[in-house]
Amino acid sequence: MKTPLLQRLDASPLAKCGLAILIFCLIVGGWLAVRRYQAAHVTLPDDGARQGACSLWFVGSSSMHRWTSLSRDMAPWDARNRGMDDATFAEILPRFANAAKDNKPAAIILYAGENDIASGVEVRAVVHDLGRFLDLRNRMMGDVPVLILSMKPSPTRRSILGSQMLFNAAARRLIERVPLTYYGDITTPLLEGGKLGDNYRADGVHMNPAGYRIWAKVVRQRLDDILPPETVRRCAR
Repeated sequence: MKTPLLQRLDASPLAKCGLAILIFCLIVGGWLAVRRYQAAHVTLPDDGARQGACSLWFVGSSSMHRWTSLSRDMAPWDARNRGMDDATFAEILPRFANAAKDNKPAAIILYAGENDIASGVEVRAVVHDLGRFLDLRNRMMGDVPVLILSMKPSPTRRSILGSQMLFNAAARRLIERVPLTYYGDITTPLLEGGKLGDNYRADGVHMNPAGYRIWAKVVRQRLDDILPPETVRRCAR
C-alpha cells in the first residue's frame, strides 16, 4: 500500500520531474566528488616496491606503460614503470602532482603527448601541457632532471607525423629555457633511411622488443650525459 507521499508523487507530473532532477543531481554530484578525490589523492602507478637512490621514473602514456621489458632493458638501474595506458596529459598531470610524497628518483623519463595530438589537440596546447609538467617538477622536485623523449613516428598514425615533428621542435626550444630538462631523440633511430623499420607491434603504434631496445639505448646514452658521473657509476655499472 502506497503512502500519501508516494500517492502525491504518482499524481503529480511536476513532482516526478523534480524527483528525476534530484536523482540526476545526486548522480552527477557523486561523480564530481569521485573526480575531486582522484585529483587530490590518486598518484602515478608504480610497478615496484620501495624505491632507492638509483630509481628512474618512466612516466607517460601507453607507449611507456607497455614497456614490459623495462626493468631488464635498463638494469641495473631501478627502472619504475609509471606509465598509464591510453593516457593524455590531462590524466598524467594531476597524478604527477600527487607523486610529490614519493621518494625522489635520480631522473624522470617522460613520453607523453602523442595521444593528445592523435585525438585532435593542437600542438600548441600539448606543448603548453608539457610546460605545466615541467613547472610541477620545478615546484615539487626541482633538482630532479627530466629527460623528454621525442614523439615517435607510428605506422598507423602517419597523418599526425607533421604535428609530431612540430611538437619535437617546440619541445627542444622549451627545454633550452628550463633548467635540468633534456631531450632524448628516439625519432631518428626509429627511421631507417627515412622509413619506419620493423620496430612496432601489430597495432602500428606501440613498440615491439626491438623498438624498446632502441629506446633503452637512447635513454642510457642521455643519462650518461646528463647525470653526475658518480651517480652513473653507482647505479648503471
